[in-house]
Amino acid sequence: MAQVRAKWLAYYSEHVEPVSKELFSHVEKMIIGTLIVSAGAHVSSNEPAVVLFGYLRHGLVGRGVMLFGVILLLLNFLDGLYKLAKLNWHVAYQILMTILYVALSVRLIQLILAFRGGE
Repeated sequence: MAQVRAKWLAYYSEHVEPVSKELFSHVEKMIIGTLIVSAGAHVSSNEPAVVLFGYLRHGLVGRGVMLFGVILLLLNFLDGLYKLAKLNWHVAYQILMTILYVALSVRLIQLILAFRGGE
């Protein structure tokens, strides 16, 4: 029984743990990027209660925050695509992962805005 457990722990540390760490790291970065984009969209679409230094227009600041979030999402996407390309998996799988990443990002932004709206 100890031998089976040792084999499982070796397999887990070599194969499962690195993949799960990379997956959760990318999901975490994607959530942070979508939160930033949705915060920028909320600021640019509504008149917020917080005055931004009194001089800045809310729409302009919101679009700047959205741009920053989109850049973060794009960098995370390119990093993930580069790591997928190094694995030598089929191109169809990489295209599928690309479509899923973009769709999930858009849906997360919509979900966050829906919760944030409260109307």
